[in-house]
Amino acid sequence: MDPNHLPVDDSSAYHDALAQCVDHWGLVLEKTSLIRDGINHVYGTETHEGAPVIVRISDGAVRSDAELWAELLWLAHLRKNGCMVTHPIPSKRGELLETIEHDDAVLHVACFERFPGKHLHKNSIDEWNDQLLLDLGRQIGRIHRLSDEFHLPSNKDRKQWYDVEETHFPNPLLPAYNADVVDVMRTFIRTIRQRPTQPRHYGLVHRDIHAGNFLVDAGRIEIIDFDLGCYGWRTMDFATLLFARYYFPSISVPDASPKKAGECLGLLVRGYREEYTVDDDQLETVADMVLIHSTLNYVIVRPAIEHWQLAIQSETCSVAESMVWLENLWLTGHQLEVDLSQV
Repeated sequence: MDPNHLPVDDSSAYHDALAQCVDHWGLVLEKTSLIRDGINHVYGTETHEGAPVIVRISDGAVRSDAELWAELLWLAHLRKNGCMVTHPIPSKRGELLETIEHDDAVLHVACFERFPGKHLHKNSIDEWNDQLLLDLGRQIGRIHRLSDEFHLPSNKDRKQWYDVEETHFPNPLLPAYNADVVDVMRTFIRTIRQRPTQPRHYGLVHRDIHAGNFLVDAGRIEIIDFDLGCYGWRTMDFATLLFARYYFPSISVPDASPKKAGECLGLLVRGYREEYTVDDDQLETVADMVLIHSTLNYVIVRPAIEHWQLAIQSETCSVAESMVWLENLWLTGHQLEVDLSQV
């Protein structure tokens, strides 16, 4: 999903937290605007020195300070070692994370340098060219390689992919979900969890790399929004992009097909291998990882179809129709094919 087109609404708790953090980073409140809401409230603003920055305010009931600290330490390590990723800025007190208590809520605030790039239009062949996919593959490979060289402290760590809040169906199950679909998805997730993990195949991953989560400027790519970052199968960072671009009807490109998905994967992998290793056994897991991502999509989107219809603004296939497609996919036991002949 494209997080940059979510409908927004002002929340006094978040605005109050933002106001309390103005001095921590020297922000200009009058030049601040809400970019998106959701699990996080994200604002664009600038410092008194005129530097453009992003401010993210997270609900402490959803993301603990330990999880957020882990993300920020991970990002600082990646950035220090040459990755073009979101760059956290320490506050004037030297903290990457500031915590604000507001009534009964606990809100965590982080500030990031704002990259001047733009999001790509999904249908632009000129923008989605071979070089772009090779470069994106390199970035992903570099992130994974450097992540394997980095160890988070036990008291500041990220979750396993299956423990992330957004992967869980609510209990009791909301009426919006199809209970039979949920049962099949849960069984599949349990099966994937039982697979043995091994070095290089499994580790810290972004978990949400799609067109809305990277920016391009003069040939440079910056990967943003590591909020879903967790421990998972490395091929998850290919699967999310493939699902969004070639499978999910509401946002897929017009000529989407397993062959096109395979061509995209082939370019990503070529770039990746310039930075890190990926073997045939890993690549055989890509289709399963695409299915795993579809379960995350279902958890998030199914109970909020109208919200996501506004977010996506698809004219070719409604989000409701995409949910029917997804439910039928799982109920019939069909697989999402990825053509690996190009890899």
